[in-house]
Amino acid sequence: MTASLRYTLTCLAVLQVSGCGGSSSSSSSSVSSTINSVPSSAEFYNDDGALVSRMQFEYPDELTINAELHSVGEDMLWDTEDDTSLPYLECLYMSAPIPLLRYPDQYFRGMNGSPAGALGLAFLGIENNELIKCPVRSGRRLQQESGYVSDLFMSGQFDSYSYLANAELEHFGGTATETISYEIVGVDTTVADVLERAEFEVFGVDLEAVDEPELLIIGDHTQITTVLYDAEQRPLSIDLVAESPWTTLLDEYCMDVDPIVVDIKLLRGCSSARETRSYRYIDDSVEQDLQRYDGSNPSDISTSTVTRLASSVIVHSGTVDDGPTSGAGYTSYPFNESGKVTAQASNSYGFDEVWGTEDDLGISFYTYHYDDKGRLSEVRFGTSKDQAYAYYPDGKLKQVDLFDSLSEVPFHRTLVSYRGGSPAKITVQRRFEYPDGGYVLKKRIVIDFAISEESWLPMFPPFSPFPGMPPNIDDLMQFQPIR
Repeated sequence: MTASLRYTLTCLAVLQVSGCGGSSSSSSSSVSSTINSVPSSAEFYNDDGALVSRMQFEYPDELTINAELHSVGEDMLWDTEDDTSLPYLECLYMSAPIPLLRYPDQYFRGMNGSPAGALGLAFLGIENNELIKCPVRSGRRLQQESGYVSDLFMSGQFDSYSYLANAELEHFGGTATETISYEIVGVDTTVADVLERAEFEVFGVDLEAVDEPELLIIGDHTQITTVLYDAEQRPLSIDLVAESPWTTLLDEYCMDVDPIVVDIKLLRGCSSARETRSYRYIDDSVEQDLQRYDGSNPSDISTSTVTRLASSVIVHSGTVDDGPTSGAGYTSYPFNESGKVTAQASNSYGFDEVWGTEDDLGISFYTYHYDDKGRLSEVRFGTSKDQAYAYYPDGKLKQVDLFDSLSEVPFHRTLVSYRGGSPAKITVQRRFEYPDGGYVLKKRIVIDFAISEESWLPMFPPFSPFPGMPPNIDDLMQFQPIR
């Protein structure tokens, strides 16, 4: 349940209004005078402070976006013969009232569930199980995207490759069918490569039952998402089916081999070929039935429920009727009087096996803290500071710092400046620690923005300079397409 409820808000989605967590009072006056902006160029500097790549954004017409990537050669001199130029991102849209549905890619999500598969995706630079980088646009629907992926944004990445995504959408009354076809060229990493880098040991499991070492970790594939809506446009069912060279292997192995072995040796779970979800909306609760498949063969079905209480949202196994006695544990999202989520906690029942009583045990993995104006000021993971936010006097986001658990000095800082209410420049700084104490600035990215006639929510550097925002109650209570 928690995976399907993941939130998708980012600071970029609200920068043009009032900054992350900005109050509504400051946003109402700034909206009317805001001058919209879009990325125009980006510069990338290496650990030594040298400019190694430039990216130029072009908008030739209202349905096209191009981003060209220029990189310096080994001589580290610009405008010489060993410089390279590549089309980093090309987006082609069609006029349509509904954008791409963007449900999580079932194929990559299946890989992300495996430790070895997640490592493989990290090597390829695929984050959050999504390959598509083109922005969502009002009145537009993404029809085709082509892109190039390199180690420019991911340290430790081994493959550079190109991809092409074609999307089709059909509506039939209360049903929508979306088909996304991926073509990937240049991936050389095999299953054996990933397993060698993973360096894991498993005892008591016959790993020899599965052996596909020379297969590439990803290949061309298609995902078909079929959604049935109710009269309020809430999903009643979501059916995700992936088709690729891996589908046949999953059918073959998942019927006869321990799923753990398949998960490890094929870098993906048995249920990554197909998954079906169905929903029932009952007062302040939503029930979800999740049908999993081993390959294309039905395996097991489970039910979970999200319920809104007076001061928290509870996610638990079982149905609404099971309620506070549904099982051994549940996840809670408490929220304050302003309706902002303040924590994500994992809870276990006490001896009375009823939630919300004094003998419950809860561990807050993430806590979200707000300043006196209701703006997000700090995110903590356990007892450690994870993120910190600072704002300009007008309420717009000024700075985001990321920390690790061992230091109070940020290792990653993002700075924002504005022009006419919209971003003019975003600077991303990455810092590394010296053995004898202190931090030194290493990699740096500078993104410049140009004035635009179109309002972009969110803006779309083909990488994320900001961490995700806390979930809100509507995100937790609704099963809406990921935009």
